[in-house]
Amino acid sequence: MEALIIVAHGSKMKSSNDEIVTIVEKIKETNENTNLHIFHAFLELSEPSLFITINNAINKNCKKIKIFPYFLAAGKHVLEDIPCEIKKFKKQYPELEFILLPHIGLCNGIEKMIISNS
Repeated sequence: MEALIIVAHGSKMKSSNDEIVTIVEKIKETNENTNLHIFHAFLELSEPSLFITINNAINKNCKKIKIFPYFLAAGKHVLEDIPCEIKKFKKQYPELEFILLPHIGLCNGIEKMIISNS
């Protein structure tokens, strides 16, 4: 089993957090017949936290856990906070594979997506 965790910043505004939940639900719908468990998580101001979500993936027997930072640029959360959290889990669960995916700003095709929506 594999997991994909989409981790966003989190907001005091429920509507902002709901956007992430909606995106993740759409991704789940397009991948419902796969062995991929898809989760959302937040770093601050909302739940579930990345810590809780990684534990949920482990409890679902996921052996490969991919973390996708839902961030446009590589700031402190992308460069330090998320990798630090992953490092703790790698130490505790050396038999599992944890993969930090590129954040949105580094995704292939981002420039085409921006142009096509302008």
